[in-house]
Amino acid sequence: MFHSLRGKAGAAVLLTALCFAAFTPVFAQFGAPNSELIVARITVKTDADMRRVMGLGLDLMEYREGDDLIFITTAAEIDRLLKSGFDVRLDEKLTAELPRNGVETFNGGYRTVEETYAFLNQMQAAYPNLARVFTYGQSWLKVQNPANGYDLMGITLTSQSSDRRPKPTFLLQAGLHARELVPPEIATRFISYLLTNYGIDADATWLLDEHRIVVIPIMNPDGRKIAETGALKRKNMNNLLGGCTTVNSGIDLNRNYSFRWGLVNPSTQPCGETYPGVSAASEPEIAYQEALIATLFPDQRGAPRNEPAPIDATGAVLDMHSTGNLILYPWGEDNVPPPNPQIVTLANKMAAYNGYNPIQGVNLYPTSGSAKDYAYGELGAVSMTMEIGNGSGTCGGFMPAYTCIEGGGSVGNFWSKNLPVLLYMAKTARTPYMTAEGPTAETLTITALSTASFRFRAQFSDEFNGGQPIAAAEVYLNTPPWRGGTPIPMTPEDGSFDSMNEYALATFNIRSGTHTIYARARDTAGNWGSVKAVFKTDGLWPAN
Repeated sequence: MFHSLRGKAGAAVLLTALCFAAFTPVFAQFGAPNSELIVARITVKTDADMRRVMGLGLDLMEYREGDDLIFITTAAEIDRLLKSGFDVRLDEKLTAELPRNGVETFNGGYRTVEETYAFLNQMQAAYPNLARVFTYGQSWLKVQNPANGYDLMGITLTSQSSDRRPKPTFLLQAGLHARELVPPEIATRFISYLLTNYGIDADATWLLDEHRIVVIPIMNPDGRKIAETGALKRKNMNNLLGGCTTVNSGIDLNRNYSFRWGLVNPSTQPCGETYPGVSAASEPEIAYQEALIATLFPDQRGAPRNEPAPIDATGAVLDMHSTGNLILYPWGEDNVPPPNPQIVTLANKMAAYNGYNPIQGVNLYPTSGSAKDYAYGELGAVSMTMEIGNGSGTCGGFMPAYTCIEGGGSVGNFWSKNLPVLLYMAKTARTPYMTAEGPTAETLTITALSTASFRFRAQFSDEFNGGQPIAAAEVYLNTPPWRGGTPIPMTPEDGSFDSMNEYALATFNIRSGTHTIYARARDTAGNWGSVKAVFKTDGLWPAN
């Protein structure tokens, strides 16, 4: 209703003690988190209204309902907005859902910054041939004083023993906005999933053999430390501009990227939640990450915003946020579509897996200087934002119960809903613009016909990709198509390839031992889709 995995005990305890000591002056400023905050709606019906609202620096939620933008605010701010002629109403339901007494325990639930970093190091120790932890910079507090703040850390997942040729890269990043607790948990689960399934699941195995997957679970560790108290901290900890509380001081890191920085919200209100900073990439968290991105992806796109990346451009980036059940694609500042229309196709396919709404970023509300526009605009890599979760309800808000990650019914289950999206993005990273338009292999089964003869069955779909009938399908034994493998043609199970959804069959002989079988399909427009694989192991006939 509205009205008008832990670290070794000793090391973990010491690290936690040191970091809490560094943050003690900050934590001391908190009483009951968010005790003065409320949720309200502001109505925007025209572009002029939207531009006026965007200049206010409101703490906008990452979802909207019709003409209503929803934001976190105070009674005093609502009073000022009403006096300025804005249509603002309190939302009692969403206000009641704000966290008031901290979030569900981090110990045994959400990982703290220290526990997340310990997890990365544990993965490297457990999988030294597959995982490499790296430091790419320092947080704002650490730049100011090395005794405070954090290193900025990520992990690279790829087989060190596989072919040394350059590998296509998928970058998964989370935690840019500190209070959004779910995305870092999804990131760490993805790391664990790939590493623990290497050699067991064929897709996880070939992805680490053939691709490079880089994951940054927490991009804003200073702010995250404040959010661990239950405070709705969004920005980083830059307090040099003065006049703001600890919670609303800082720079919105998702407005600080240098690509077309400050065009939408060049706000003069440093305490505003979307304040973009004094200049492009002024914040170390962004400057260091832009430098990292330049090492991960080649520059494949010219400077004009209307110039497309080449159809065979490589690389994919996914920036995870919460809470709007959205897939957002460039551009964020206006309704000009991205010059590569395949980006829209990719967003539609991602949404087909998790049920989210695929929209151009501006249709949430206008932004500039954002992560999703940067990697695409500067380098031509496919770049998306995914808003995980519900705006309200049992699993709504920025700090839902930890149980919503793997439970919570239709409004939760954030991990199971989004694992297929992450795997699809990772698979398409070699040539995302080309692969997005082609059919996807959805299920694979292998059946023994005799001691050495096997039937392979695959399900393909082009419904949410190119939207064309499937024209051909093929399998490869042990060597994928990009390495020159020999294709084995598949035949349509129903006698003809003539629809967007098909089952196809192939029969072949395989020697004993373990083999990897890759499958892919082509539509009538000539687009080959992403590859799916399955292991054939003696005595085991898997279905993926």
